[in-house]
Amino acid sequence: MTRITFFGLLVWLATATGGQVDLQITEVVPLSGVVDIKHAGDQSQRLFLVGKLGAIRIIKDGELLDQPFLDIGDLISTSMEQGLLSMAFAPDYATSGRFYVYYTDLAGSSILARYRVSNDPDVADADSAQILLTVFQPFPNHNGGRLEFGPDGMLYLGIGDGGGADDPLEAGQDTSTLLGKMLRLDVSGDGIYTIPPDNPLLGEGGARGEIWAYGLRNPWRMAFDRTTGDLYIADVGQESSEEINFQPASSPGGENYGWNIREGSQCFMGDCQTPGLTDPVWEYDHSAGECSITGGQVYRGPDYAGFDGRYVYGDFCSGRIWAYHQASGTNELLSEGELANILTFGEDERGNVYVSASQGVQGGVFLLSDGPPVTVPSGLAIDGSTSGTYVVDGLNDQGFFVTVGETPSGLFLFVAWFTFDESGNPRWLVGVDFFESGSSSVPLLMQEVRGLNFLDFSSDTAERIDFGTMTFTQLECGVIQGDFNFGANGAGSLTLTKLTNIEGRDC
Repeated sequence: MTRITFFGLLVWLATATGGQVDLQITEVVPLSGVVDIKHAGDQSQRLFLVGKLGAIRIIKDGELLDQPFLDIGDLISTSMEQGLLSMAFAPDYATSGRFYVYYTDLAGSSILARYRVSNDPDVADADSAQILLTVFQPFPNHNGGRLEFGPDGMLYLGIGDGGGADDPLEAGQDTSTLLGKMLRLDVSGDGIYTIPPDNPLLGEGGARGEIWAYGLRNPWRMAFDRTTGDLYIADVGQESSEEINFQPASSPGGENYGWNIREGSQCFMGDCQTPGLTDPVWEYDHSAGECSITGGQVYRGPDYAGFDGRYVYGDFCSGRIWAYHQASGTNELLSEGELANILTFGEDERGNVYVSASQGVQGGVFLLSDGPPVTVPSGLAIDGSTSGTYVVDGLNDQGFFVTVGETPSGLFLFVAWFTFDESGNPRWLVGVDFFESGSSSVPLLMQEVRGLNFLDFSSDTAERIDFGTMTFTQLECGVIQGDFNFGANGAGSLTLTKLTNIEGRDC
């Protein structure tokens, strides 16, 4: 029998790809000016919509809440490309309550600030603001600016070259300035930030240690592939070329993406034979009415298999939406222009992809799907009949042991995920928690068990190491789903079917 390791399974999930995508666009909420779409990673399934004018709104249980999560409209400038441009939730947000925003202040400078949630999970503490970084902006355009936590737990921030035509400050190639750069910061402490010791330019004479990559004009939206950890950077061109830059998860950083020596792969000014420049993996020109790329997301959700592994992005002017597939180097047109003024893409906790744009005269946030939108099953109530052994189709030596029981404290769910490491040695992840009667889903903290062999009942204590989170859902009798997020070890969704049943516990 062919044995696929746990990590091999994640790679298989990451590279699976279907045929041509039948893109469907479904309005979620008619809300204009949304420039970033995020989730908190806290199993709440809420969607956070970042408004350019300063308010962050929440979609909760399918409804747009009236009260903003945070409103800093009185702190920001909003002309041209200024405003509240992005937010990111700390990887430990569920326990720390910390999140980050990137905006243009009243003086026109770019600000990175930290906030905390209040006692109300749907409202931030506006008085908790802590400014971590201020970057002077000489012009009101090319502010760039998306915040993303990488699989390494570091905070990444893309900043434009400062604005003006042709990069008049020559910031893109100047490593003494943060303009025109991708930054990588450690914000895990209580101070402003520290520079990770493995940042590529740290210690180089005159260079800013915060720099992770450079040679960018205006990185309008970048995103990590939640399964592979690869980074996609969409950089807005000037005269002729819009580009997608790709940085594999294995990269040590330090890439020079060429601006203003090159625009895309085309010579722009200066010595175009400068060594060490990194060309985009995909680019397009303006001949068909395009003008400004809006970077997207790699689809890794469980609902649309044909989408899997595709980087979905669009153009602000033409409204066209494409899917670029890195593994094959192919690009597919998905929409000829049903939308206009495409501002941003984002994803929810499940992995579905959304876009903020205009349809006619109305701005809104839309769900992108492959074919008719899939309604997520509400699920079957978890009870004693859920107990048993479940496997992934075709992988009968890997799966879940599931036990549902009851103690004086209430109903509990125990899940043991059995798999193998790269060397073929058994590997166990376990999670257990109480749940309410009638629930079909239970969020679990998954821990890796180390230190004892199977059936070793000695007095030694096994070590349990926090590995990530998983939402366990019973879809139907004998069918379960695990939506997992294990950080650098991958994220995704598995559907498993029952292999064995405990006597007397039939559905």
